[in-house]
Amino acid sequence: MRSVSHFKGEQAMITFYGQPKFANIDNATTASGYELLIRQQVDGRWLLPEDFTALPSDQFEYLLRKALQAIPSTITRVSFNLERVHFINPAFLDMVQHVQADTDVTLTVELTERYDPNIDNLTIVQAAKAFFDAGIEVVVDDVGSGNNLPGLVEALTPYVVGYKFGIQNLRPYATDADLRDRLGFWAEQAERKAKRFEIAGVESLDDVENTQAIPACSDIQGYYFGQPVPLCTEDL
Repeated sequence: MRSVSHFKGEQAMITFYGQPKFANIDNATTASGYELLIRQQVDGRWLLPEDFTALPSDQFEYLLRKALQAIPSTITRVSFNLERVHFINPAFLDMVQHVQADTDVTLTVELTERYDPNIDNLTIVQAAKAFFDAGIEVVVDDVGSGNNLPGLVEALTPYVVGYKFGIQNLRPYATDADLRDRLGFWAEQAERKAKRFEIAGVESLDDVENTQAIPACSDIQGYYFGQPVPLCTEDL
């Protein structure tokens, strides 16, 4: 295991929360995985960071290792978001490889949908190939929104293990039929390409009923099944 330095200063109180993932709607009692979500303490409250790109790779590694120590032993898969500026940075690929080498838990990188005007799609695809060549799983997060639109998703497909659809990005959605159409489109794309299809942002019984019409779902998460909980909150 590599030595990872402790951090003090303005970013000292940053942690990972974990939100449980379940294999499917009919098996939503025992979590099979977690998504790690960054939170920063501001005035005694844990909030979303103002800048997700400010976290350096060595601090990210420290937080990731602490989170892996805190998750239940039954968890076999952990995912976490990387912003585009991190995704294309070889230091982050190197970091994920080192952590993966020290754990039996499968690590999955979720490429966020947030647009970065300084990073073109070709660079993103090349980075995805680097993760693929290194044996690190990548999922395209929030397909169909932000910058993760069909053209880029198609280019990334050879190098990723799955697509993730976030219902929260459509809320409030026009009609149930519209949501099911969008879910169905991406589920079909995933099935056609032999990729996993994950659904996030399930927050209500209506969401559950709409997702039940998508038999290809491989992982599901959302407040309806379990809220994010702190995994490690000591002062770093």
